[in-house]
Amino acid sequence: MVKVNAERFILFRDIFEDELIKEAVCFIENKETIESEPLKKQYFSLQSLLIKKMKDDFCGSYWQGYLAEAIAFSENAFSLGCEKGKMQDYIFTIAEREFEILQKIYLFDWSSYAKRWNDEETSLFHMAGTCTNSKREKLHEILSRGHVKDLQAYYNKNGCGIYEQFSAFKWHEQDGLMGISNYDQITFEDLTEYYSQKTILIENTEYFLNGKKANNILLYGDRGTGKSSSVKALLNKYKDKKLKMIEITKEQFCIFPIILKKIMNRGYKFIIFIDDLSFEEFETDYKHFKAILEGGLEVRPRNVVIYATSNRRNIIKETWKDQGEVDTEIHGSDSIQEKISLVNRFGITITYPSPDKNLFLRMVKDIANKEQVLIQEDVLYHEALKWEMRYHGFSGRSARQFMDYMVSKTQE
Repeated sequence: MVKVNAERFILFRDIFEDELIKEAVCFIENKETIESEPLKKQYFSLQSLLIKKMKDDFCGSYWQGYLAEAIAFSENAFSLGCEKGKMQDYIFTIAEREFEILQKIYLFDWSSYAKRWNDEETSLFHMAGTCTNSKREKLHEILSRGHVKDLQAYYNKNGCGIYEQFSAFKWHEQDGLMGISNYDQITFEDLTEYYSQKTILIENTEYFLNGKKANNILLYGDRGTGKSSSVKALLNKYKDKKLKMIEITKEQFCIFPIILKKIMNRGYKFIIFIDDLSFEEFETDYKHFKAILEGGLEVRPRNVVIYATSNRRNIIKETWKDQGEVDTEIHGSDSIQEKISLVNRFGITITYPSPDKNLFLRMVKDIANKEQVLIQEDVLYHEALKWEMRYHGFSGRSARQFMDYMVSKTQE
């Protein structure tokens, strides 16, 4: 029997609010003999709960995997302090005491119960999973034979709560910030050409990650030139440096202050990503966006930058009316300047021009080399130009789509 005293927990108290963990602690603290029929019923009831709630990818037993997940998800003064690299001595002392008890719960020996009730082969308290998650492997190691300082280092590197589990997020109206588990895994090595554009983007992002002043960025250019892919590649390049990415739409600008409030005091750097940003002339949401970029009373947190892509240079649709052809506004030039000033609120604008024929063929050749597609160069180029004429013209996306087709075709 392990004496837990869950009511004495201060930092990790939220863990014991979980139905399964609360029930397991009651079992662990139970003073009844092993022959007790109610104890046997409780044991198998726990397994029934565990099999319903357990995720696929975990380390140790099913029980250990579930408890580790709860510890990783716990947001308290200790885990949040570790995440930000700021820790009070008294918080650490409390965490040290609680960690010792959590470790005993994690390593609790269920074998005598499993043996008594003929459950040695199928006990979820023994049965181990196949773990492919390096973070969970590390946490399993810490909880098995580590020290609270190891848990401190873990939180400092990986964070806690939803941010420990995910790197990419979207905002949902009902559920708030939701993690994206299957986000695009594209890397800069997958993106051919546009070297100067990528260099500017990477340089600004590294300034940002290193705590220096960084600019908001607008990536402008024709469709399929790799603007969005370049931003997504940043996450895959720097996710191990506590970079997170939140994608929002222009319809969500009104809740932008809510998002900032949730992330401003966290120990991560956040890129707010707005893809394909544009406004029609009758839309006025761009005025809210201007205040977000610069000029509002509330200062943008230092751990947040905004990266947006657009197919329009000035983002807001212009008409001949804007050029004075049919202008009924007395001070029409003021309206034009107001619209143009939105672009100027971005510190950096990076242009992604459409490739010409030669650049398009170079992209095709680069992808063919990376994919190790063995085909004569003149045949490859001939097929690529046929593809371009038949489908989407010259673009990086078109080059990638053509090569996907060629890879499948050569595999036949």
